[in-house]
Amino acid sequence: MKRLVPSIRGVFSVWLRYAFVFRKTWLLNCAAPMSEPVVYLLAFGLGLTPLVRSLRYAGNEVDYLRFIAPGMIAIGVMFQGFFEGAYGSFVRLRFQRTWQAMLTTPLCFADIFWGELLWAATKGFLAGVITSLVALLWGVYSLRSFAAGVPVILCGSILFAALGMATAGFAKTISHINLPIHLFIVPMFVVCGTYFPRDNLPEAVAAPAGLLPLSGLVDLLRWEIGPDASVLIPISVIAVWTAGLIAIAWQQLERKVFR
Repeated sequence: MKRLVPSIRGVFSVWLRYAFVFRKTWLLNCAAPMSEPVVYLLAFGLGLTPLVRSLRYAGNEVDYLRFIAPGMIAIGVMFQGFFEGAYGSFVRLRFQRTWQAMLTTPLCFADIFWGELLWAATKGFLAGVITSLVALLWGVYSLRSFAAGVPVILCGSILFAALGMATAGFAKTISHINLPIHLFIVPMFVVCGTYFPRDNLPEAVAAPAGLLPLSGLVDLLRWEIGPDASVLIPISVIAVWTAGLIAIAWQQLERKVFR
C-alpha cells in the first residue's frame, strides 16, 4: 500500500515490533554499543585530563573533562543512530525482507519508513542519554545541561538515523555501507570538535567542518560552557541536514522497495 500519510498507530506498531525483537536480546545487542561512548568518556577523561587539564574554548577556560563530555555524548548518538539506520534497515530490507512482509499487512510504506526511522533514532537517543547520565553522575555535566541536552539528543538521533537509512537506500551490498563510514562518519569523529576545539584546525578545514551535522550537535550540547556564536547556526545545520537526509532516504528506500 503506497499511502503517503502515515498513521500514528501504524508507525507505533512498527516501532513496537522492533522493540519486542530487541527486548529478547537486549543485553547482547545493547551492552557493547551502548557502553562504547561511556568507555571513550572514561578513557579520555582519565587518560588525557592529567595531561590536558584545561583548554580555551570560545574565550573561556574549560576543564578538559567538561569539554569532551558533550563530544562523547554526540559520538554515541551518531554511531548508534547511524549504524541502526544503515545496517539494521539494510538487513531488514534485503535479507530478512521485513519491509516486504509488513507491506502485506494494512501498513503502508510511510508507516514502515517512519517506524524504522523512529526505532533507529531510539537507539541513538538511548546511547546519548546513557552517556549523559554517566557524565552527570561524574560531575562533568550539569543537570541544566542534561535537561537542555535531551531534546538536542533526540534531534541528533533523528538526523543520524536518517543518514543511516539514506545509506541503506543507496547500498547495493552490505559492504557498501563501509564507504560512508570511512569517508564521512570517521572524519566527523575527528574534525567536528569532539576532542579539541575546531579553532585549532586550519581555517580551510575548520570552516567546512563547522557545517557538518556532528558539529551542530556538539555545539548545541556544549552550549552552556562556551557559546561563541548564534544558537541559530547549529540549529540550522541540524535542521537542514535532517530534512535533506529524510527526503533522500525516503526516495531511495521507496525505489528499492517498489522496484
